[in-house]
Amino acid sequence: MTSNNGLPPNCPPDGFGLPQYFYNNSGSCAQQTSFFAGHPLLSVGVGYAVVLGFGAFFAIFTSWLVWLDKRYVGTRQSSEWFNTAGRNVKTGLIASVIVSQWTWAATILQSSNVAFLNGVSGPFWYASGATVQVLLFGIIAVEIKRKAPNAHTVCEIVRARWGTAAHVCFLCFCFLTNTIVTAMLLLGGAAVVTALTGLNVYLASFLAPIGVIFYTLAGGLKATFLASYIHSAIVHGVLVTFVLLVYCFSPSLGSPSAVFNNLEFAASPTRDCRLTNPGQVCGPVEGNYEGSYMTMLSSGGFMFGVVNIVGNFGAVFLDNGYWMSAIAARPSSTHRGYILGGLVWFAVPFSLGSSLGLACLALGLPITVEEASRGLVPPAAAVALMGDAGAVLILIMVFMAVTSAGSAELLAVSSLMTYDVYRTYINPKATGRQILFYSRVFVLSYGLFMGVLAVGLSELQVSLGWMYLVMGVLIGSAVIPITNLLLWKKANAVGAIAGCVIGMISGVVSWITVAAVMYGTVDLKTTGQEAPTLTGNLVSLLVGGIVHVTLSLMYPDHCDYSTTRAIQLVDRDWDSDIPPWEHDESRLKRARHWIVLWGVCLSVVLLALWPLLALPAGVFSLGYFTFWVVIAIAWGVVASAVIIFLPVYENWRGLLLVIDGLFTSDILQEKVDDIGLRLAAIMATIPEAEARYLQYKREINELRHRSSGVPSSEGKSPDQGLEQGQGQQQQQQLQHPGQFQELQVDGHIGQ
Repeated sequence: MTSNNGLPPNCPPDGFGLPQYFYNNSGSCAQQTSFFAGHPLLSVGVGYAVVLGFGAFFAIFTSWLVWLDKRYVGTRQSSEWFNTAGRNVKTGLIASVIVSQWTWAATILQSSNVAFLNGVSGPFWYASGATVQVLLFGIIAVEIKRKAPNAHTVCEIVRARWGTAAHVCFLCFCFLTNTIVTAMLLLGGAAVVTALTGLNVYLASFLAPIGVIFYTLAGGLKATFLASYIHSAIVHGVLVTFVLLVYCFSPSLGSPSAVFNNLEFAASPTRDCRLTNPGQVCGPVEGNYEGSYMTMLSSGGFMFGVVNIVGNFGAVFLDNGYWMSAIAARPSSTHRGYILGGLVWFAVPFSLGSSLGLACLALGLPITVEEASRGLVPPAAAVALMGDAGAVLILIMVFMAVTSAGSAELLAVSSLMTYDVYRTYINPKATGRQILFYSRVFVLSYGLFMGVLAVGLSELQVSLGWMYLVMGVLIGSAVIPITNLLLWKKANAVGAIAGCVIGMISGVVSWITVAAVMYGTVDLKTTGQEAPTLTGNLVSLLVGGIVHVTLSLMYPDHCDYSTTRAIQLVDRDWDSDIPPWEHDESRLKRARHWIVLWGVCLSVVLLALWPLLALPAGVFSLGYFTFWVVIAIAWGVVASAVIIFLPVYENWRGLLLVIDGLFTSDILQEKVDDIGLRLAAIMATIPEAEARYLQYKREINELRHRSSGVPSSEGKSPDQGLEQGQGQQQQQQLQHPGQFQELQVDGHIGQ
């Protein structure tokens, strides 16, 4: 006797699982041996449409936005603008860039994988363990503004303080970091594209960077920032969709209580696991308190958290892209941008992993551990919940992550090659035009290398999960030395170099040794286990730091940072529109105190206070689990709203200029400009008229303040300096009219 869907009675067993993943095996119930079973869910055409279609769209759209910025806002492209975005990016856009740059394919895929393996502790430790680095890097970001305001790259600062040997050492570590991050981006992205569409994994690896290369070539860092904002908006829109679907609207789940009950049954000791195939999970979770998925008392989750914390310090502090974002930020926006970016990013792994990762378990999907290690938990859950539409959304989400973070890696490597290799060792007298040309050459070169790298790693069968866990072993030794660069005046160059090299060697040796002792062999499987990677990560970080601190205390440096402040701009004729008061030392010191207070306090909350408060709960009750889910939903929704709307609000004036320009004919604009030049020339010959105009303008502004109820600028306001300057200009014009005629006419024509 069979049911209407052709399955035998009690299939799925106890009603747990979705019927479409079971089949009738000669009258008995059987479960699929894997979720994807080597058969793509979407056509190859969909893969091409997403990879090439979205790539072309962003290449064209972002280049168009950059053109609008130059045409109507008046931005002038130079090597400084290409590599630093004018150093005047505001808080919202900096936060958006941080979120986009830190949202790798691994963020979307691996966060759900650790939820699948460890339960609620997995996404929490992923999110908290990778948020604190961004929060604390904000301290360094402010110090860059104080001690190296004209720097272009992190290695440029290293060379200015510690000399050539240290420069070469850290250049190697920065290149290694960018290579590892790039590899993880493309490995995760290519795996998802191939699993969902059947597109050849090698082809996917080569096609993904194409669109990124084009818009990065066209617009540099500003284009990357604009694309990052759009990518972040799309990623957060999809994130909110999945979170609300799992816990509010899904017919299969649709409420915290439904997810809770299913998770409770999934880990039950009495669950019938006879139909579970090798490689699939069933029953209590090893290492979790009472075998439950709903507890923070998880040895696997905690060990992953430690590895995550250590490894990601290297991924942030040694990635030149984060230093470039700090360099590009306005001094008044730097500290707020990094705090906001870290808090918003927390929602991506925490909210998404707590929804799709737990949904995969609650639905009883037949995904294998091997599929999970390749990052296929989110697409499996999305397909089970939404069908093909879910697969398309995950595909788009992952592609956004790969391309946005990939563009940041392109520019990070390009700037290192341009400023720290070409300008430092090949052509020290390079002009701004030459810098701009070679920046684009290196963007193109590294973009092509990205595809080759991903293909090579795929051929070696290196997985995303393995790369993520091993990352800290290779680069962790340089974290404390690079942190001391701007935070400790006694830190010396010899200690920094020795710490990096000795720490890395110690980390690699301990990593391989533990794998060999515990598992009897050294291969990709054993070296990717928790104990070896945890040991290697900790040894690398701690030995590198201990060596540097010890040698620096024995032979202290006495740095006053005059050499880092002496770093010069390449384009000497490049003018910044940042008011001088933003560079005031007292303001920057207040910003440093603010970021230290908030960065440290939030880090303590995320790494200690929150998990400690969750431990007494043991296995979560329904009420506690519902509270946990509400936090995940609220954090995801609020973070998405902030990151989507704040950049628009902050840049509203520039948007209005662009909109006004789009709806104003070029002929009319030219006539208005011509009239403005004529009036400027006439007024320059009559100093009294110019002075009277400035007086009327100031009076009108005061009337506007009074009518709006906002007090006029006084005292210490930045606007007062502007008004005082105008008043002084009036007096000088009246006293020396001939001098100001020439200056004003030349000035207006120059505009």
